[in-house]
Amino acid sequence: MQNTPTTPVLLEAKNLAKHYAVSQGFLKPKAMAKALDGVSFQLTAGKTLAVVGESGCGKSTLARQITMIETPSSGELWMGGKNIAHADKLTLKQVRPLVQMVFQNPYASLNPRKKVGAMLEEPLIINTRLPSAEREEKARAMMAKVGLRPEHYGRYPHMFSGGQRQRIAIARALMLDPEVIVADEPVSALDVSIQAQVLNLLMDLQQQNGVAYLFISHNLSVVEHIADDVLVMYLGKTVEHGDKQSIFQCPLHPYTKALLASTPRIDPAQRQQKMMLDGELPSPLAPPPGCAFNNRCPHANERCRQEIPLLRPFDNRLVACHRVEEII
Repeated sequence: MQNTPTTPVLLEAKNLAKHYAVSQGFLKPKAMAKALDGVSFQLTAGKTLAVVGESGCGKSTLARQITMIETPSSGELWMGGKNIAHADKLTLKQVRPLVQMVFQNPYASLNPRKKVGAMLEEPLIINTRLPSAEREEKARAMMAKVGLRPEHYGRYPHMFSGGQRQRIAIARALMLDPEVIVADEPVSALDVSIQAQVLNLLMDLQQQNGVAYLFISHNLSVVEHIADDVLVMYLGKTVEHGDKQSIFQCPLHPYTKALLASTPRIDPAQRQQKMMLDGELPSPLAPPPGCAFNNRCPHANERCRQEIPLLRPFDNRLVACHRVEEII
């Protein structure tokens, strides 16, 4: 999690939050859903930060803030020495090419009416003034880099397998030479045998280009394979943040322990002690008082039910738990 002085920070989020006003019905006041509630992290060149948690924890909301699809409710988002969280349209237009996204479903993220070559050239048409011949040359070079053949240039998306379509999506994301790529469940829609190929491709491209990944996933086996650091989210907040090896070998927060215990392991020595969670993820419209995890945590006490834990350093990482010293 700690960065060496020689590793440049490409993007930094400080207390990033996104709140939505939700209608509760006729003549009723709107409720506030805190989908993202004060998340902070850094993305450094050539590194991968994995964001994990249950559905509804705020992972995809975080992705929309980082890619500037939405404007955060509060907090800061620094890139290139500028706070782009609430930047003007001209600044956003300059910065957006530096942050690209690979979506979960390659079947839905590609335009079925466009050929592969046209899709790869489209970002260049919008953001550069390259002539047609140079655009085609760059598109074909990127196809070769992601493992696509020259004849694929003139084909439509329906003519490819799921793994090939995701390669096309990755190539499109790399066309503008971005500094950061947000990968939102990029292999969850693929067969297991294809997942490894796409993950290895992402890692090879990272070594070649020095791009940073914000990798969103619920599959901890995939996270263990690709991540350098791990950020665990629960109900819009960070509950644990540290390097991958520390978190996978010795998780500290009860929620992190529960997530890792649910991950299948072949090696008995690597299996975590089983930990059953009671109940469902609370609604962000009505989170429990105190620690948001207290109604599902087997270690919760009265302090947990009244006081929100702060994210604090402990054992070479950050943990948001009142009782972490007692339950490790």
